[in-house]
Amino acid sequence: MADAAGSPSPPEALVLEGISESRTFWQDARRRFFRNRLAVLGLVIVSFLVILAVFADLLAPFPYDFVRFDRVLKLPFVFPENPLGTDEVGRDYLSRLIYGARTSLIVAFSVQGIALLIGMPLGALAGYFGGRVDFVITRIIDIMTAFPSLLFAILIISVLGGGLRTIIVALSLTSWIIIARLTRSQVLTLREQDFTVAARALGAPEWRIMMRHLLPNALTPILVAVSLGIPTAIFAEAGLSFLGLGVNDPIASWGKMVGVSNAYVRVYWHLALFPTLAIALTMLGFSFLGDGIRDALDPKQER
Repeated sequence: MADAAGSPSPPEALVLEGISESRTFWQDARRRFFRNRLAVLGLVIVSFLVILAVFADLLAPFPYDFVRFDRVLKLPFVFPENPLGTDEVGRDYLSRLIYGARTSLIVAFSVQGIALLIGMPLGALAGYFGGRVDFVITRIIDIMTAFPSLLFAILIISVLGGGLRTIIVALSLTSWIIIARLTRSQVLTLREQDFTVAARALGAPEWRIMMRHLLPNALTPILVAVSLGIPTAIFAEAGLSFLGLGVNDPIASWGKMVGVSNAYVRVYWHLALFPTLAIALTMLGFSFLGDGIRDALDPKQER
């Protein structure tokens, strides 16, 4: 009922208000995400690192391979143009740190992208078709799981040689396993749901059921796994570079910078401190972001 002025009565007003405030799943997830302060902090850190990586050529005071032999191993704040000091061959340390962000993010995003391209199709095929297809794919996953990921990467790099592309290939060979297992478990559950059975009864082709019904509904946990896998790839690249198996000079890498500092760290403390802080900040930012995405995409987090 409406009153004399034509405005809706209180019950009708509540209904209209509920309709106007209804949100989609993704709108609800975005609202939950931005209510999480740690998630927002992680987003700020990651955005800052992405800006550094993309615009490193503009933001870095010097090229990553620019050498001044008259300024070898200078401590921070000695020269205004080298606020974080210089390394063992006279390269500006701030510039090396900025370019190191590009190296870390290239490796992390490339590894996770390849993991998606390999893991999602294999996991979806195993979960949907089952039987022999599932058996073969699952056995392949079991065999790859038996190899320690870091030792397997070291073996690949030892055979193929160092370099950015080799690191990406070596880390990608095992990173897809988690995505494949997760996709398989999700598809196994979703293929028995009513909407999948109805689509199959209506004569929808298998590829359409897979692409339009199963994978979109399985995407949420996969996105969370990817966001949490990025810091793992960054840490793995830093560890390999620390061991001298990472990128080749003069390309900047935080792990290689820490590894080289071993011979000088007792006096030139900045050589180990700044890249270690950069790795820690990056890991922290992506961890906060991944946890925030996980909580935002979980409807049970709604208060």
